[in-house]
Amino acid sequence: SFNPFTIPEMRYALNFIIDREEIASKIYRGRGVPAIIPYAEPDPDYVMLLPVAAKYEVEFAKGFEYGKKLVFEAMKKAGAEFRDGKWYYKGKPVVVKFVIRIEDERKQVGEYLAKKLEELGFTVEKLYKDFRGAFDIVYGDDPGKCEWHLYTEGWGFTGMTKYDHDTAVAFFSSLYGYLPGWGEAGYVNYKPPKEIDDTALKLVRGEYSDIKEYWKLYRKLVDLGIRDGVRVFVAWTKDYYIVDPNIVDIIESPKAAPWFVWTYMTIKYVKPEVKFSNRYVYSPGWPWNPVGGFQDFYSALSVRNAIYLPAITSKPTTGEPGWSLFATWKVEKGPVTVPKDAITWDPEKHEWVSAGGKTAKNKVIINYKLLGKLKFHDGTIETIADLLAPIYLIKEWATQAGKDDTKYESALASLYTSFLENFVAVRIVDKTTVEVYTNFSHIDPAIVAQQADIWAGTPLELYFAMEKLVESGEAVFTMSASKASGKPAVHLVSKEQCEKMVKLIEEVLAKKEMPKWVEGLVKLGLITPEEFYQRLENLLKFYEKYGHMLVGNGPFMIESYDAANDVVTLVRVKDYPISPDVVYRQLRKHVAEIKSLAVEELVEAIPGTKIAAVEVKVDGRPATKDDAILYAMLISEEGKVYMLKTEYVVAGVFGVVLPETLPEGSYKLVVYVYPAGYSLPTKKISSIELVAPTTTPTPTTPTTPPATTATTITVTKTVERTVTKTIAQPTTVTTTVTETKTVNVGAGGAAIAGAAIIALIAGLAIGFVVARKKAA
Repeated sequence: SFNPFTIPEMRYALNFIIDREEIASKIYRGRGVPAIIPYAEPDPDYVMLLPVAAKYEVEFAKGFEYGKKLVFEAMKKAGAEFRDGKWYYKGKPVVVKFVIRIEDERKQVGEYLAKKLEELGFTVEKLYKDFRGAFDIVYGDDPGKCEWHLYTEGWGFTGMTKYDHDTAVAFFSSLYGYLPGWGEAGYVNYKPPKEIDDTALKLVRGEYSDIKEYWKLYRKLVDLGIRDGVRVFVAWTKDYYIVDPNIVDIIESPKAAPWFVWTYMTIKYVKPEVKFSNRYVYSPGWPWNPVGGFQDFYSALSVRNAIYLPAITSKPTTGEPGWSLFATWKVEKGPVTVPKDAITWDPEKHEWVSAGGKTAKNKVIINYKLLGKLKFHDGTIETIADLLAPIYLIKEWATQAGKDDTKYESALASLYTSFLENFVAVRIVDKTTVEVYTNFSHIDPAIVAQQADIWAGTPLELYFAMEKLVESGEAVFTMSASKASGKPAVHLVSKEQCEKMVKLIEEVLAKKEMPKWVEGLVKLGLITPEEFYQRLENLLKFYEKYGHMLVGNGPFMIESYDAANDVVTLVRVKDYPISPDVVYRQLRKHVAEIKSLAVEELVEAIPGTKIAAVEVKVDGRPATKDDAILYAMLISEEGKVYMLKTEYVVAGVFGVVLPETLPEGSYKLVVYVYPAGYSLPTKKISSIELVAPTTTPTPTTPTTPPATTATTITVTKTVERTVTKTIAQPTTVTTTVTETKTVNVGAGGAAIAGAAIIALIAGLAIGFVVARKKAA
């Protein structure tokens, strides 16, 4: 069937056809905000990507009629015919197959857009589906079958990170397998314009010289992605959670739901159990396994986030990379020559080999202090051997070593693109320390360390058991491979699959078999044959006791899963080596408040001119320079964004300064304040008019006394004013005026901020007079 959304101009036209403000206010009733880019205000990268969002906000304001014009041009160019109010292609009506979710406001969003499309002359076939039904059609099958053309997609986030170009890479490029076709070799896969994939690949490989080039590439990718329009972002929703008042110490991520490993770890409650309510825990077809599973939002929230402990990650409350509760790291920038005793898995030779002599861009030294102390849920102590197991599995199963390679799953190649592109080798230093050699580069070494992290949340023996099941032909690792092959994906709470793995493990134990990759670990001295077989025994005992094989290393473990009622029971792991109190102290919430924003309506566009004073409090106290992070920008009527300079004045007061000469005109001044340690901003918006400069202000240096004594401050402000005098002909003469204010300040310094505000506001008022005089 003819799919009009295979035409890029048709996809782009959707941005004009929909009214994001109307959707946010009328459908979400204030619980949503318009979205143009896949980043929200709490995202650390949001401010840096605003130039793209602001440009398109102005562009998309052209509205429905402009979108209609684009639609008619694109459809006629494609050979479609418009008659009697309907579109036809080769004599048949153009039918849009629209998958619409029914559980939430997306049903209304879908009906809203369907009505708009019908107004444009399309016949819309509304396919109302719940989560399970929609996912089977959209993500679980070949889009080449043309069973759907449009879908009300939704994404939830379980965290955030600074320098999060991976989100743009996933949403807009084909690198990670998140575009229709999902990287499955047997499907029709959408291929975006080459420039998108090329730009994404540069970001993934770290191919940029400095921070300026990085942001240029990042913005370019987001810009190109919006133009390509495979995904049209509509709204960010604000989700609310009802919490029993007896439950305290919930870690609130500014962006993600409170369901993650740190909340599971820190919550305190009176009753013996806590119930988390979710729409789904398990969705058929979406497997629970650590290789190619946990790709849906619901299982990630309900299960994955509780049973696995991350090592080097982004701080959940700020997105700052490189954060860890138990691992230390150091990045040594290269290029570096890989030593002989550094190893990797060779998928062609099917063995561990030396990577000696190769060149890597960086070396990352990581000390995982919990190795040898932390236990997996089956009782096995985690060691470096466990870290090498996923390296083997990814290199072996995500790399096609020839046409007849039976150990290859194409969806894994997409899923692990970044690892395959960058991992070079690992060198074992001691029982807790490794050196990871990587070709990944970034301006922030914390991102390099985070990308090089090889921590494993799954024990070696479970990787072995899963692989045996897949090798036997009874299962595959991913949902897309399952749909393509007709085999089930590995689901570690499936009794049928677990029983098959039990038999395979028992055969191995009876014959004392050992796979080649484990033999290699034995030769490296990382595990003994006896330890390997004991691990298999541990896994069998775990299954016998709990009835599943989903073993992790997190603070909670799965005690049971009731498939009939879709209920998973998690129990806290006793004597866990990380204290909940330590976690809570690092991740507690902070709140910023802009008490006032004093702005001049008319300002001369001179570099160094102070255009606003911002009064800021964090956690109810005047903010110091270490308490808050400020961003300020001017947005022109054309949607161009100019970043401004912000500076700390005194406790509770920050100034906003023009860093360069800007074009005259009307601007929107936007100020964001993020509390340090918690990335939930507050913002204020005002208007400002920039006029051509006629003077050159002399910088003012305020004088403040020690905060501990009562005293009198004299604040002197020197301003150059322009006066026009008539002599023989009109002449402009610059005169200097010095203004002095004396302010009484009480002991303790409580009024110092007020004095600074008054002085700054006074200076702005003088500038306002000069500007108005010039304008007259």
